[in-house]
Amino acid sequence: MSKTIASSDVREYVSGHLGDVFDTMLSLKATPATEFDLCQFSGDRISGLVGLAGKTITGSIYLHVSTPFAVQATSAMLGLAPEEITGVAEVNDVVAELTNMLGGGLKSWLCDAGAACALTTPAIIRGSSYVISAKPDVELILIGFDCDHHRSLAEIHFKFT
Repeated sequence: MSKTIASSDVREYVSGHLGDVFDTMLSLKATPATEFDLCQFSGDRISGLVGLAGKTITGSIYLHVSTPFAVQATSAMLGLAPEEITGVAEVNDVVAELTNMLGGGLKSWLCDAGAACALTTPAIIRGSSYVISAKPDVELILIGFDCDHHRSLAEIHFKFT
């Protein structure tokens, strides 16, 4: 763990930044879930992923959203009716962009705090039966949030070296 950056600081930053990203890009309010259990987060979903790498930090950020919410977010970001979203490419692009914005904000915040790092190109995972597992020596932060009656999850893995 960094001497200057605590896990609680990362959680606080990402929680606030997530709300800003959803408000700015989707005009939707994302609020932290008061109670969150990973078992509640199942079913068909789309996960965006970006990695962080630097001399003193490595990690990754996942944004897990249900497929119906991903379509709703795509509709909001592109200004289209949900029924106009016909393919997976647009939905993948929007989830990737939201994840990239979340990761970019964290990267900037970490750099300002003295943990310079770079961000990878976003990737997408789709399915219903997958689990992301952090290695035992990696910090794991789970931030459940609600947005327009949909439960979603931001998952941050990081390790200071």
